[in-house]
Amino acid sequence: MTGKKSKIKMTYDCIPCAIGSLLNLFKKGIIPKAQQDATIRALLKFLSDIDLNQSPPALGREMHQLIRDVLDDPDPYLPLKEHYNRLLLDKYSIFKHEVENSSDPFQLALRLAIAGNIIDFGPNHDFDVEATISKAKHVKLSIDHSAQLRNDLSKAETVLYLGDNAGEIVLDRLFLETINHRNVYFAVRGGPIINDVTETDARQVGIDKLAQILSSGDTAPGIILENVDENFESFFTNSDLIISKGQGNYEGLSGTQQNIYFMLMAKCDHVAEHLGVSKGDMVIVNEHYEK
Repeated sequence: MTGKKSKIKMTYDCIPCAIGSLLNLFKKGIIPKAQQDATIRALLKFLSDIDLNQSPPALGREMHQLIRDVLDDPDPYLPLKEHYNRLLLDKYSIFKHEVENSSDPFQLALRLAIAGNIIDFGPNHDFDVEATISKAKHVKLSIDHSAQLRNDLSKAETVLYLGDNAGEIVLDRLFLETINHRNVYFAVRGGPIINDVTETDARQVGIDKLAQILSSGDTAPGIILENVDENFESFFTNSDLIISKGQGNYEGLSGTQQNIYFMLMAKCDHVAEHLGVSKGDMVIVNEHYEK
């Protein structure tokens, strides 16, 4: 099989997006007011010399390292990640009951895992469980290669599952329980980056009971193959099947040769255009199949 898409690179639109994401951190109180001026000045200086030929996750890694340096805090998102994980774990039995009693547990668990990529966890936000389940049941996926995934899972000896964010990993756990594959590796970031999943997060929600935890060896908010460690690269190259969650992993891996199923919501125009869908659409797509 050969990849049909080119690699995703930054565009000029990534620059205001980066600034907007920092302003969002200000609003959420993750960066204290006393440090906001220094942080945004450091970011603007950094962006003035940015290499536009790199992937968006590479920008994210450098930008958030800068933020951690200014704050002198190795994991400023830690309280928020712990909150997300607890929030979803508190709702887990409801999701589990719905999946077990559905006409097609695989389809519902898969759609909940995708829906987990779009749940809004703003401050003091308690999302509507029933609305989330209903959306997962009835949403039309703009690209739907779930039948191919089900078939490939039945034949795969080794599955590599690329995690995305804290909170949604509880729904990844539910999907892993549903597919019940005997040999799954669950990939996490090599260290704290935004609200992306680390080994600590994965263990907190019980994924280590279902899969072997595998670090990427890198702190980018998306897999960048040039920067992962040798152990991860070996597993990535030799896995029969890869399931990739979230936009960051898609940005880093689109156009690669492996048998990858990308499960995500297209959260920006650049990624939506690359996928051939509209912003806000949800997809499960393998680039080796036709849309």
